Amino acid sequence: MLLARRTEERLIRLYHQGRIFGGVYAGIGQEAIGAATTLNSRPEDLFSPLIRDMTVHIGRGETVLNIFRQYLGRATGPTGGRDGNVHYGNLSLGVLTMVSHLGAMLPVIVGAVIARRRRGSESIGFAYFGDGASSTGDFHEALNFASVMDVPVVFVLENNQYAYSTPVSRQYRCRNLADRAVGYGMEGYRVDGNDAVGLYLFVQRLSRKIRHEARPVLLECETMRMRGHGEHDDFSYVPKSLLRKFSRRDPIVRAVKTLVEAGVISEEDFSALDGECRQEVDRAYRRALAEPEPDPATLEEGVYAPRGNDLS
Repeated sequence: MLLARRTEERLIRLYHQGRIFGGVYAGIGQEAIGAATTLNSRPEDLFSPLIRDMTVHIGRGETVLNIFRQYLGRATGPTGGRDGNVHYGNLSLGVLTMVSHLGAMLPVIVGAVIARRRRGSESIGFAYFGDGASSTGDFHEALNFASVMDVPVVFVLENNQYAYSTPVSRQYRCRNLADRAVGYGMEGYRVDGNDAVGLYLFVQRLSRKIRHEARPVLLECETMRMRGHGEHDDFSYVPKSLLRKFSRRDPIVRAVKTLVEAGVISEEDFSALDGECRQEVDRAYRRALAEPEPDPATLEEGVYAPRGNDLS
């Protein structure tokens, strides 16, 4: 969580310096969700992160250096400088490349988990989406199909109170979004998405259950994005009282408090860890800045199949 927070803080600064290719969509305040889920995963599991899931990439082993290469459009990055910001993944880490049509990856990961399991793998999936995406057709199709086919996917609903500028009060009438699970014949749970330790323990039990008895579940995590939809958005439409409420529920602050009180770490340990994260981020972004941008001569590489290639 700390490494994701410090990485995104640096990306925000780089964006406002005009050095980022594309946008920056920060998950500051939502780090506990990706951390709790990835720490309960196995190498064979699959993930479909969205725009605020930096902790998913880092939790699955992506390097901070590769993240900066991607956002800075370097030839050495995951997409070779052909795309900016969040449109990347790493299948060797089980992380599917996302598309911007939020909710569109839900059917994809359901199919990917089915494919892996038919090949003998014991994979389960973790599919991330927001409150707004739960009103899309892809959401319905993915949950319905996963339920009918008993596909072990945790549908992680990151309810961060706003679908861009539309508050949850203007999006749906059900009391909780987790209540929608019953319509698909699956279990639905609503949890505190800012309690990293509690969420970790809950997901631990949940993932064990669906590994033992393959079936999907809907997990609604209550949280809040503490910045605009993207760094281009001043989010003046969000009530200051709501931001103050969730600033007191910062997942990193709460996790440290819990761990210190339990005697797991000390305040000094946390300060040292934070210092290490800041140093890693500083080294990574400086190195990425020094690396080359893509050569325009390579523009068509990876776009078309080689001439004469047998596609039959």
